[in-house]
Amino acid sequence: MGNNFFKDNRLPANTTLKMSSVPVGNTSVISTPVGGAKDWSVEDLFVSPFVCGRNYMELFYSVPEVFFPIDYIASRIAGSGFQLKKVKDDSVVWENKRMNQILTKPNCMMSWKEVIYSHFVYKLCTGNAFFRAAMSDAFKNQPKWRWCDNYWELPADYVNVEPNLGVNIPMFGIAKEEEIIRCYRLNYGYVSTMDIPSFQIWHDRDGVPEYMSVDGFMKSQSRLAAHLKPIANLIAVYEARNVIYVKRGGLGFLVSQKKDEAGTVAMTKKEKKEILDDHYDRFGLDKRKLPYGLSDVPLSFVRTNLTISELQPFEETLTDAIQIAGAYGIPSVLVPRKDQSTFSNQATAEKAVYTSTIIPMAKQFCKQLTAFLGLEEGGYYLDCDFSDVDCLQQGLKEAEEVKTMVNTRCKEQFLSGLISINDWRAQINESRFEDPLFDKTLFEMSDEERDKVKQVISLNTKSEVEDGRENQKPTVQNEGE
Repeated sequence: MGNNFFKDNRLPANTTLKMSSVPVGNTSVISTPVGGAKDWSVEDLFVSPFVCGRNYMELFYSVPEVFFPIDYIASRIAGSGFQLKKVKDDSVVWENKRMNQILTKPNCMMSWKEVIYSHFVYKLCTGNAFFRAAMSDAFKNQPKWRWCDNYWELPADYVNVEPNLGVNIPMFGIAKEEEIIRCYRLNYGYVSTMDIPSFQIWHDRDGVPEYMSVDGFMKSQSRLAAHLKPIANLIAVYEARNVIYVKRGGLGFLVSQKKDEAGTVAMTKKEKKEILDDHYDRFGLDKRKLPYGLSDVPLSFVRTNLTISELQPFEETLTDAIQIAGAYGIPSVLVPRKDQSTFSNQATAEKAVYTSTIIPMAKQFCKQLTAFLGLEEGGYYLDCDFSDVDCLQQGLKEAEEVKTMVNTRCKEQFLSGLISINDWRAQINESRFEDPLFDKTLFEMSDEERDKVKQVISLNTKSEVEDGRENQKPTVQNEGE
């Protein structure tokens, strides 16, 4: 079972996997196994489980403890509501046909949700994601959202960043992308080899890029690279459990208990044969056979294997799963286990994951994709909406209560002449008014300007407010005095 995680399905069985040589000092997990460059067999990989770039996806597909945190984040980001908004006032744009098409079906094969899910699976699993806008070179310098109708998420484990090796690369200097990167090369299945211009690709990295590795140039390592030992432990535990369940190998020995004056007497070959023949003929798990055996020879059984409970694999896998989930910001309380935590603890932990990991990651994705598509030139930007997430509803209620309190305080400060209308709006995260009037405090306004402000805020009547001060009612004197 474990060996399958490291197999390259394109190679015949028992084929030696050859790792390319790299410069001394390069420790990239994408190109060279731990311990130096050499020929590594599949068996070697299992004994000392080095995970090269393409095998990270195999781990995602095959090991549930690797699948869980990546799918947890990717599925929730993909399930959020992506919206097109105006830069000017942050209002949602509903009737932009081009962007509505992109946010519904970005290419002929996949929905927007599928593309987003693939993007984050590749990014979190391999450390890299490649979002492609397939378009003509004639529109190279044009906003992509206006001139491109096909957007794809490339299989990151089959994409290489090809540097301009024939020229002096102006790395760390004043340079354009095409001066450093010649193209992005895709080597995948039916596609064979495809060289894609750099202007069509948005390379979204999940870490620090490599500079000295040819195979991994400008690519970042996977977060899983720091967790090879927990992954190796998981594979070993699954393999051991599988061995026990299918009863491969010896479980123990039948030992003769016959004795004479000299001591214990070993069974003869005839007695051994009779016991085995009787066992296979009469005993076993078949419905027509007995679940126990009888013997004329005094015997005892000496067990040589360990049981599932003695190996304690569930404690081991939980520990490894917690370490792997922690690499993606998932707390241990959310890791699937036998003794699930209380609902309140899970809701609190899930809310923390949304606020600290999922939402910031989704917001950053929208910001970078907005720049890649050139939306800001049209006065737009992409945003994501998580308002329908159950665990965040309490937070939204609390936020509204805070906003109401801030709004009430600002109203009092405005009526006291301490702040302007635009100061007020800034504190409640609303856009400012362009009219200079709303940059004035109440003391700085004329009577006509105060009348105009009444359209924005309900002021007291002029008899109660004059020159920015509340008139005090005269003291009522006692007529008898």
